[in-house]
Amino acid sequence: MRHHAVVGHLLRVIGRLLPVTSVSNASAPRSGAGVRLVNLVVDPVDAFRGIACDPSWRLAFLAAVGVRFGSLFVFYEPSVTPIKALGGLLLQVLTVGPTVLLSSLVVWLVARVWRVNVAWATAFSILMHVYVAFTLATLAFSSVAGALLTESVDVDLRNPPFTNLTSLVGGTDSDVVRTLAGEMDVRSTYVLVLLWLGLRGAAPDAPRSAIARALLTIAVVRVVGVTAVSLLR
Repeated sequence: MRHHAVVGHLLRVIGRLLPVTSVSNASAPRSGAGVRLVNLVVDPVDAFRGIACDPSWRLAFLAAVGVRFGSLFVFYEPSVTPIKALGGLLLQVLTVGPTVLLSSLVVWLVARVWRVNVAWATAFSILMHVYVAFTLATLAFSSVAGALLTESVDVDLRNPPFTNLTSLVGGTDSDVVRTLAGEMDVRSTYVLVLLWLGLRGAAPDAPRSAIARALLTIAVVRVVGVTAVSLLR
């Protein structure tokens, strides 16, 4: 009961912060929440079209939690009890929610700095869908790595093989160098592309140069942040 209460409270807090609809860009065509999730893979441009007038996020949140939770059983095959399953599900909720909230805050603030008119609820919806796509891409790379590598090699779901330059700096003792190499990741490029599409879909009248500057700023903030954390370890 305590686990359910925490999950319910988190969802209520997010729901209060993020209204389901927005009055901006009301003339844009809308996509249903399920169609938008499918289009993340099939047609990313269409997935973010009209997102400002319908910044839905709940189905994407459930999808992200479900995919992450299910992947643990696929890749690690843990022994499961009802308490462990409930605790694992709660952990995924508490991981996805704060991560997307913090990322949305950064994107929203940077967009405002560069005068890209994106509402807070819309920014959260964009980041929630980007998170789902990032999770799916991570699982895809991990599945390919698991199929190609020997069974003795453990595949790290957070940093799957063949996605970044970490393997090229394996002989260095510098945490900063390894961290920066890990940031040179094809999934990071994928995220920036999706953010571009999301911001373009949310603010079609914004200059492309402003969106480009916003994405560059977000990338710099990300690199500076992970480097600072690496130095403080």
